[in-house]
Amino acid sequence: MCRAFAADLDWDDVAAHFGVSAIDNENVGTDNTIHHSAAALPSLTFHATPKTDIAVVAGDAQGRRHLRAAYWSLIPRSSQTIDLSYPTYNARIETAASKPTYAPSAASMRAVIPASGYYEFKGEHPFYFHAPDDAPLFMAGLYSWWRANVRSPWRLTATILTRDAVGALSSVHNRMPVLLPDDMLDDWFAPHATSGNADANPDATSLPAAANDATASLLVEANDASGELSQQLVFHEVAPLHGDGPQLIEPVPSWHQGSGLFD
Repeated sequence: MCRAFAADLDWDDVAAHFGVSAIDNENVGTDNTIHHSAAALPSLTFHATPKTDIAVVAGDAQGRRHLRAAYWSLIPRSSQTIDLSYPTYNARIETAASKPTYAPSAASMRAVIPASGYYEFKGEHPFYFHAPDDAPLFMAGLYSWWRANVRSPWRLTATILTRDAVGALSSVHNRMPVLLPDDMLDDWFAPHATSGNADANPDATSLPAAANDATASLLVEANDASGELSQQLVFHEVAPLHGDGPQLIEPVPSWHQGSGLFD
């Protein structure tokens, strides 16, 4: 699972890497006006948590990519409330294509959540996972548009896909986010005829009823690619996560030394 991560990133660099067409988090009207405003994105953080706004890269039906803010917990369009009785900040990649909550998004509304690293917990003890060179991590996600009623503005919501942890990472937790390599990004964002739209009026979006074979195949491919990429990660224990700031990712003397945890 992934219930906390760091995003100490330069949004302009992220936008350039993904070739995004717009940086915004406004509710765009039917004229498809594009707003360029990096200031509208969430502040840089070392402690992003569910039910707060995070930055996501999402594609529209024309194949354009957008970097914008999203509520971290996917809310299905059919929901009457944003306060669901079950958590949706993570979705298992193995079953996302068949679950009613996630299937429409898995088929046509896929996203990437950029991060500088993420946290997993061994009991109450947090560990920080990151690339050896501290390069950004691209966590696979899904998105959905939601609004409370016809008079309310649409809100972008998102979830992070997870998979079985690999190698030494599984000694901390049995799940981890799905990480996408650069050579998978084009396929991940590939638009569909029934694609959701990260920029235009969501009322015009036609969502598929269920995921098809191509979607299932893509999720399997992403899962496999993530397993290979994840083997390169390094991790260390950190202090309990309170507040925000770079001190959260600093290593602390390991509580498990001598316990045989990694033997």
